[in-house]
Amino acid sequence: AAAEEKPAAPAQPQRRFLLFTTRTCPNCATIKAFLAEQGTEYELILAEEHRELSRNLGIMQAPTAVIVEGNKATKYVGVSKIKNYVLSHNQ
Repeated sequence: AAAEEKPAAPAQPQRRFLLFTTRTCPNCATIKAFLAEQGTEYELILAEEHRELSRNLGIMQAPTAVIVEGNKATKYVGVSKIKNYVLSHNQ
């Protein structure tokens, strides 16, 4: 018997985890180690090399995580807020 074709599931908006850091940020190493420990995938963005993107997203300090889902972006500033976000979404 031929395999039945199933209708494609509606595409879920893909979640992107952007981590804005700087080369001199001491807390950035802390959060990167934590994310590695948690197995969290993220895109590392050096704020000084992506000034326009940083400005557009209102990035004022590092580390800042920006979670992009569809056309919505949510910011988490600082190690503790980023950790809380990751821990609440890794269940």
